[in-house]
Amino acid sequence: AINNFLIENKTLHCEACKFNFEKKYGIHGKDFIECHHTIPLSQMKQGHKTKAEDLVLLCSNCHRMVHRGKKWLSLDELIKLMSK
Repeated sequence: AINNFLIENKTLHCEACKFNFEKKYGIHGKDFIECHHTIPLSQMKQGHKTKAEDLVLLCSNCHRMVHRGKKWLSLDELIKLMSK
């Protein structure tokens, strides 16, 4: 997922808020991002193979907000929430 994202976007940034760790922290933040599984690991059946499209790249804050509450937010729901 990270390699595909880099090919398309040239840099790593949060898909929700666009935060870029390298821009903020310099070389220390280079190539850093968190991957969020859109299918909860607890719901995956034995032998499930995660595909790149099953992952969303998020900064730490957005990743925590997606997981906050009983029902996870989708990327679209998180972006909509931030636009309010």
